[in-house]
Amino acid sequence: MTEEIKVIHSSGNVFSDLGLANPDELLVKAELVRKISKIITQQNMTQLEAAQLLGID
Repeated sequence: MTEEIKVIHSSGNVFSDLGLANPDELLVKAELVRKISKIITQQNMTQLEAAQLLGID
């Protein structure tokens, strides 16, 4: 027996799809974190180096 799987198409903003408050702000923050992470990886930085650069203790 094959079970039917329900598919819900995204609006393009997962935070909005989940009904979270301020979904546009959350999406921008997530995109910023993704870009920072990509740069850290491209620069072969350690966690310590990245934290120092970003001013994080």
